[in-house]
Amino acid sequence: MDISKLILDYLKVILTAPVLFSIVAIFFIFQFREDIKALLLRIAKIKLPGGTEVSTSQSNLPAAEDPKMEMEPTASKEVQIQGLPDNMPPQQRQAIEQIIRSHIATAYLWEYRYLNYFLVRGTQEVLDWLIGLKQPTIYAHYDSTWLPLVPSANERAARINVLQTHHLVEQDQNGLLIVTPKGLEYQGWRGPLPPLSAP
Repeated sequence: MDISKLILDYLKVILTAPVLFSIVAIFFIFQFREDIKALLLRIAKIKLPGGTEVSTSQSNLPAAEDPKMEMEPTASKEVQIQGLPDNMPPQQRQAIEQIIRSHIATAYLWEYRYLNYFLVRGTQEVLDWLIGLKQPTIYAHYDSTWLPLVPSANERAARINVLQTHHLVEQDQNGLLIVTPKGLEYQGWRGPLPPLSAP
């Protein structure tokens, strides 16, 4: 009788919620250990659409291994910096202009990184297509060319609207779609789109 009571007490302890949850969790981890390992490795190192690679352990990397962008947008040296006093010594003026241009280049870099997150692949393909034409085109030509690939007229219009909103493409008074210098610079910074791989 004592043995059966002892077994019953052990079963009461084993069948409590925390113990059952722990057993299920251990079984789950054991069963899916390869998938969990792959997920954690994927989270530890993420490759962004523009080719930028983000690692959660970047702070542990030595300076020599720190990943850098291959090409960073630069502020044009032809642009005059407005608002500086006229009586400033040339060396000081040059140093201040260099700092301002550096900040402009950093702003472009962050804007282009944002665009890599924001622009979906289809919109980036439209930008590449417009650049590949080597001449401005009308919206009707864009619409008829992309109709087989993007059946929704709203989606085709949305892609052009997004490019116009971010000043990568503009439509002049004649209705021509023109890629802006910013659009060309962004596409050059981003590089070619990677090919799609089968899932």
